[in-house]
Amino acid sequence: MAVDAAQPIPEGLVARLAEAVGGWDPELETVAQAVYDAQSGEEFYDAERAVATVLRARADKIVGVILEHRAASPEFVEPAKQAAFAQAEAEGVKLKSHGRRPTQVRLLGGSVVKFRTLQMFPVAPKRLGRKKGVGRRGKAGAGLYPALAVLGIAGRSTPALRGEVARELAEANSVSVARASLEERGLAVPHKVALRLAYLLGERALEARAERIDAVLRSTPPSTGEFAGKRIVVSCDGGRLRVRVNPKAGRRNAKTRHRRYKAPWREPKILTIYVVDDKGQRDRRFRTFLDGTMGDADDTLRLMVGHLRLLGAHQAEHLTLVGDGAAWIWGRAEQLREGIGIPPGRFAEVVDYYHAAEHLYEVAAIPKNWDAEQRQRWVKRARKHLDAGRIDRVVEEIQSLRVGRRGKAVGKCIGYFQTHASRMAYADFRAAGITIGSGAVESGVRRVVNLRMKGNSTYWLEEHAEEVLHLRSHLRAGRWDDMVRAAIRRPVWQPTSTSAKT
Repeated sequence: MAVDAAQPIPEGLVARLAEAVGGWDPELETVAQAVYDAQSGEEFYDAERAVATVLRARADKIVGVILEHRAASPEFVEPAKQAAFAQAEAEGVKLKSHGRRPTQVRLLGGSVVKFRTLQMFPVAPKRLGRKKGVGRRGKAGAGLYPALAVLGIAGRSTPALRGEVARELAEANSVSVARASLEERGLAVPHKVALRLAYLLGERALEARAERIDAVLRSTPPSTGEFAGKRIVVSCDGGRLRVRVNPKAGRRNAKTRHRRYKAPWREPKILTIYVVDDKGQRDRRFRTFLDGTMGDADDTLRLMVGHLRLLGAHQAEHLTLVGDGAAWIWGRAEQLREGIGIPPGRFAEVVDYYHAAEHLYEVAAIPKNWDAEQRQRWVKRARKHLDAGRIDRVVEEIQSLRVGRRGKAVGKCIGYFQTHASRMAYADFRAAGITIGSGAVESGVRRVVNLRMKGNSTYWLEEHAEEVLHLRSHLRAGRWDDMVRAAIRRPVWQPTSTSAKT
C-alpha cells in the first residue's frame, strides 16, 4: 500500500531523536576511550564490541522513535487506512476501525518498542443461533494495523529483523546455534520467537513463489530472462529427511500427556539450474539457481517448468536435462520440454555418467566366483565402451554374464542401459559441449538438505520443511536478498476465509 511521498523530518521529531540518541555523551565517551586505550588484541576485541553494542541500541532508538511517531501521525495513518479499506473492498470484506490500540514491535537490534496505533478488524457476518466464544483474532478473523502494514511490519517484527533471524536459522544446523550467532551481534531472540519469525518469512516467500509460478504458467513467458541466450543445465535429485506426523487421536502418555507421533522418511526434491560455457563447464559469472519442494513428482515438474520460464530458458541457446536413472524424471522429460517451449533441437536428455558407471560396478559384483582383479578388468573394458557412447557394446559385455542364476539380476542391468541408450551418447555430448554429470545437484542436496535438515533425531512438520528448503536453497545460491524482497512485497494483511463470507 503506497501512502504519502517523502517529506523532511519535522523539527519536533528531530529534537526527540537527538534526545533519544544522546549525542556525544558519557556512555559513548567511555566506550570510545576503551578503544583508544586498548593495548592488546583482546582489549581491542572487547572495546570494539562495546562500541557496536552501544550504537546498535541507539539505532533501535532512532527507528523506534520514528516508528512511534508515524504510527500516530494522521498524515501517515489516514492514507494507510484508506488503502486498507480499498484492499478489503476489492475482496468483498468490510472493515471497521477499533481506534488506537496498544501494540509492540521487535526491531532489528532486538529492542521491543511499545506504542498505540489504529487497529482495524473485519466486520463479522451475522449468524443465526447461539453465539460462540470469540478468540483473540476477533469475530471475523485477523485484523490489522494499517500504518504498520504499509511498512511491512508483520508478526510484531520489522522486515529486516525477520530477514536476519530467518537467515541465521537457515544457515545454522540448529536453532540453538542460530540464536547464539544472533546473540554475538547483540540480537537476543527467544527460541519460539526465532522460529515464528523464520517460518513467517518462509511462508510469505512461498506465497510469492506460487504467485510467480502461477502467473508465468498461465501466460506467455517474458521476452527476456536472466539465462536467455545462454547454455543452461537443469537437474533434479532427491534427498532424505524425516517429517513429524502428529496423531489426532489415541492414548496420551500418562506423564507428558503427549500422543506418540510417527516420523517417516520423506524425499524432498532439490532442483538446480545453471549456465555452462561451450565446453559444458559451469560458467561462474552467473549465479546458480536452487530451489526445493516436499511435493510429489508432478509438483516438482511444475516448479521446474515455472522457474525455467521465468529465467528465460525458452530462449536459451541450449538446455540440458541431467539426472540419474529415476523413472519419474525421464517419464516427464518431454513434458518439461513442451512446458518450457524450447524446440527439440535445442534440448538434450543426459543420464549422469557417474551413475551409469556405478551400474557397471554393480554388474561386476554379480559373478560370485570373480576376484577383485577380474572385476576390475571387466569394469575397465566396459567403461571404455561407455565413455565412447557405444551402449550396444556395453550391453554385449553385460549379456555375456547372463548365465544360470545370474540371469534375472543381469537382465535388470541390461534393461537400464537399453532404456537410456540415447541418453548415454557421451562421446557425442562431449564433442557438442553438453554436460554429462549431475554433480551440481548432488552438491545442492548435500548443502541444502543433508547439512541442515537430515538426521535420525531431526523431525519437521511438512509445511516447515517446505519453508526451510526454500529459504536455504536461496541462501546457498546467493539469492537471499532477492527472495527476502519478494516475500516483503507480499501484503501483510489478507482477508481470512471467515471474514471473506461477509
